[in-house]
Amino acid sequence: MCTLTVVTRNDTYIMAMNRDEKIARGTGFPPEIHEFEGAQAIYPSDGDGGTWFATNEYGIALALLNWNTVAPHVIDIKTRSRGRVIPALIDSRSLSDLHAVFDASNFKEMMPFRLVGVFPSEQKIWEWRWDSKQLGFQAHEWESRHWFSSSLSDDRAESARGAVCRTAWHESDAGSLSWLRILHASHAGDPGPFSLCVHRDDVKTLSYSEVVVTPGLIQMGHFRGSPCTMAQIQQIHSIEIERADRTELAVSVGSAAI
Repeated sequence: MCTLTVVTRNDTYIMAMNRDEKIARGTGFPPEIHEFEGAQAIYPSDGDGGTWFATNEYGIALALLNWNTVAPHVIDIKTRSRGRVIPALIDSRSLSDLHAVFDASNFKEMMPFRLVGVFPSEQKIWEWRWDSKQLGFQAHEWESRHWFSSSLSDDRAESARGAVCRTAWHESDAGSLSWLRILHASHAGDPGPFSLCVHRDDVKTLSYSEVVVTPGLIQMGHFRGSPCTMAQIQQIHSIEIERADRTELAVSVGSAAI
């Protein structure tokens, strides 16, 4: 249950994701830098060691959305959390690196999901789809696009939110970071289950995360709470690392105003 946007620019990009989840699960924990043998990565945590959104020092980003269009092949199949997928892959330095460890057996006993990967050095966007039995994939062009997910209906979410996004692309600042934040906070069509910022009795958008990748720098911003309240609070937690494929690695942590 999420909305994901990627805005591409040459070998750089910006990316944003709303995490729509049951309110009872809580907002999770803000992003931290995680050390792997192959790379440093930044991601927030769901509290159980998993995540839905991450980037690493090579500018690669991964985002996971539930796939509700398909029914799992086995009833009560869920014994492993989908949140474990990204931490197992985010130390990859390239698309070929990730493919080397990407095996369907890694996902057994997981409910269906879609995993989107952005690879700026190769200028490629890949999408993998796990239906609880088989793994498929689709390669996308290096161009801006959106993905939508809702436990009520992926198709209805794509129709309603997609219409809002298509209209937003006609705005004068379309594709900017400020535009992206406003879009993901949108209640166009009134607040509800299919607005980009979700509001339901038991489910809402619990957090907003973004990645900005430039030639020498990777920055992750994160806001805990409904994106529609970001403008009032004026702060978004931010972590930066220098791109390892461009410069020597360095780290800084701080806050950036919206």
